[in-house]
Order: sequence, then structure tokens, then C-alpha cells
Amino acid sequence: MANGEIVAAEIFHPEAFPFSTDNPSGVPGDTKIEPNVVAAIVGHVVGGVSGVDRLGNPGGILRAVADTVRSPASARAQGVGVEAGQKEAIIDLDVVMVYGHRIPSVVQEIRETVAQELFDQIGLVAKEINVGVVGIEFPSNAPSRGVL
Repeated sequence: MANGEIVAAEIFHPEAFPFSTDNPSGVPGDTKIEPNVVAAIVGHVVGGVSGVDRLGNPGGILRAVADTVRSPASARAQGVGVEAGQKEAIIDLDVVMVYGHRIPSVVQEIRETVAQELFDQIGLVAKEINVGVVGIEFPSNAPSRGVL
């Protein structure tokens, strides 16, 4: 500071500041979020998307049995499969759509909404969100086509 010079000091120093976005409390420890928690969040979010009737199979008993046998995760039988690491997740969804909604638009909204909610709620980045449209639900007031 000789000759009246002003020296800028570094206020933020990583070693002196124990907080980070990964551990804001500064208390050491690991956090593990189970796939069923991720699946519950995803299921809740998808249920709120306009044009989605429900998650899961289209209602056939053979499909329900096959899904249950193929998948070790109980969430998958309900239409949500999750592979989650510490920072990223791959989500597989089976949805039954409501007739009259544009399927590509609804699927895009599902992807955007799920990705944002996973990041906001638990800090996971959705690496992939795979959506299988496994059925369509016709509104009860829709006219019958008379097909047996």
C-alpha cells in the first residue's frame, strides 16, 4: 500500500469459506436419495401434466404381471423406472394419455416439467427422460364407436 495505492483483497477464499452448493451447512456427510423417492417425485409431477390420465400400464392384467416380473423396482410396475446417481438420473415412464391432447406436446411438457422438478427438488440433472405412451383414455362423454 505504498504511495497511496489501493490493493483489492480477495474476499472469497475457498479454504476459508466452508460452504458450497453441495453442502451448504458445512457439516460433512453423504446424502443418498433412494430411487423410490425420485420415482415418487416424478409420479407426482407427471400426474399434474394436462393430457396425462395416469402412469402405468393401459389396464391389461397380462401387461401388469409382465411389468412386475421384469422389473425389480416396485415403482416400475406403476409406470416409473429410475436409474439415479449422485448428480444425474435416467427416467423411464409409461403413461396413459387422454384422448384429444397432442401427444408430442404432452410428452415435451412431461420432459421439461420432470427435468426442472428433479433439479429444483433434489439437484439431479435428468440425463434422459424416456416416455412410453402405453394407452389412451377416452373421455366418458365421448360418443361410442359401436365397435365390438
